[in-house]
Amino acid sequence: MLPLLKRISFYALGFLILALIISGTLNLLKDKGPAVLTTNIDIVNKTIKDDATTEKSFSISPPAALLDTAERFADFVASLPSIANPSVTYVRIDPGMRKEEIAGIFENKLSLSEKEKSAFLATALTSENVPGDGYFYPGVYLLRKESDGEFLGKLMTNRFAREVIPRYATSTRKVVSLDTAVKIASIIEREARGKDDMRLVSGVIWNRLFKEMSLDMDATLQYAKGNADTGWWPKVVPKDKFIDSPYNTYANEGLPPTPISNPRLSTIEAALNPKKTDYLFYIHDKYGIFRGARTYKEHKQNIARYYGKN
Repeated sequence: MLPLLKRISFYALGFLILALIISGTLNLLKDKGPAVLTTNIDIVNKTIKDDATTEKSFSISPPAALLDTAERFADFVASLPSIANPSVTYVRIDPGMRKEEIAGIFENKLSLSEKEKSAFLATALTSENVPGDGYFYPGVYLLRKESDGEFLGKLMTNRFAREVIPRYATSTRKVVSLDTAVKIASIIEREARGKDDMRLVSGVIWNRLFKEMSLDMDATLQYAKGNADTGWWPKVVPKDKFIDSPYNTYANEGLPPTPISNPRLSTIEAALNPKKTDYLFYIHDKYGIFRGARTYKEHKQNIARYYGKN
């Protein structure tokens, strides 16, 4: 019996070492983001610059599926300490969540009280003096189970300050404010179907902003109508376009008053570096493939072609 237990322990240790090696290798491929966040936006001429350097930097990124595998495997390795130590717990916060969803995860994992949830939701990013969605940085957190709401809020916003603000170049701020970039990134997180078309969605948003068109983004309607009872991202129906809300980007021109979700660094980079196209409309077909259109007529044709609707 003893040799068998030794053998099992040996295999378990070997698996752990292999996991750490593979995780470290995959982490080299993960999207760590640029050293400096620059932009290809020409705000004066209201256009997207056709920047070969930008195109090259995005084209050499690892495939989205491989990045997702790296993230999930790294998360597994990160969770091992919580298995060994019951006083801590591993929490993964996905990009694109709104603050209420994050508070709900912490409530379940850490048994936060309503008072502690309120303290979390009230957290502001100190350096920018902006509270609310947009600045709770997503990722993996290893937490003591007695962590309170104020600590959790500061932990996440401090991570945003550490990951994003030092990279946000002064020259970039002169063109696109951090607040604007985060608002756009927060929409992209909800609208894009994976990392591969983030810059395409970003391009549509910027093209519409330049033409002073309403954005017509369903994700902002979801944010306006979402609640704990019906879900934080409910299905959009035609009548929702008439919701009386500053977050209704069908009824109001420009960006919503605040970010609608909490984006990752790579999405902020996509917000600052949209793909240069003439698209003003888009849908995703049933396979999740981006289908852009230059005119509303083309957009309707895409809807008919890919969804069989007029």
